[in-house]
Amino acid sequence: ADLDLRGQVSAFQETRAELMKKFGVLCFSRGWRNPVMWSHYADRHRGICLAFDVPSDKFSPMLYDAKRLPDVLPKVLSGTAQAQEQMMLRLLTTKFEDWKYEDEVRVFSDLETADPATGFYFSDFGRDLTLREVILGPRFEGRLSDAADQCRGRYPGIKIFNARLSFRTYSIVERRGSAVVV
Repeated sequence: ADLDLRGQVSAFQETRAELMKKFGVLCFSRGWRNPVMWSHYADRHRGICLAFDVPSDKFSPMLYDAKRLPDVLPKVLSGTAQAQEQMMLRLLTTKFEDWKYEDEVRVFSDLETADPATGFYFSDFGRDLTLREVILGPRFEGRLSDAADQCRGRYPGIKIFNARLSFRTYSIVERRGSAVVV
């Protein structure tokens, strides 16, 4: 039984490696006001948040569960191609329930050409990924005017503003009077 399980794990890892060569994942949160998110993902409130419009048919919401998915390996490695794809999607969109505060959605994209300078892959902004806001964190050290200058002409109509910690709740809010539209 151990050998069979090792073989399944090996086959699963090979399948995963092949998928990782072909597909990338863009991870988004449905909201930007959670201070824990700013702590984890925005350099302890010093970073920025980019807010996008993404058509709902382009993203997959995350599922949060207390238990791991049962019998995953056999389901991914056997059955029809459609069943395998559905189980892989379920794997890629399930996280432990304690991550629920992220309110995450994921967009899967084909990996085409890596950036020659960095080796990273990028998704272009466009119809399916429209930049709407740039939110400067409560401890952001740059100037709003510099951020606006970087966006001006490239992303017309976007709103840029400073954020701050709320006085009454555990949330991040827009600093009144700081917004500019470029």
